[in-house]
Amino acid sequence: MPQEIRPWRVSPFSVGRSYRVRRDFKSLRDAFTAGEVLTYESDAYSHYHGYTGYVFSQAGAEPKRVWDIHDDDDLESWRELLEEIV
Repeated sequence: MPQEIRPWRVSPFSVGRSYRVRRDFKSLRDAFTAGEVLTYESDAYSHYHGYTGYVFSQAGAEPKRVWDIHDDDDLESWRELLEEIV
């Protein structure tokens, strides 16, 4: 039975919560625009590539949105890019 590879660090996001993009930025597989609202769904880890992908959905948009962050990057940088909507 295949084993799922989980990220080595704890996700800063909560499943089902919404986040607003604070400023335009690019990621490995995606580009984000200030003001977009995303809902966090899950994360996935690539040991081979050394990246964690944080997967979001966006109302009325397909495919899923993914913010990839390299193992060497500071995960706290998410606070500069996204803000939780409460």
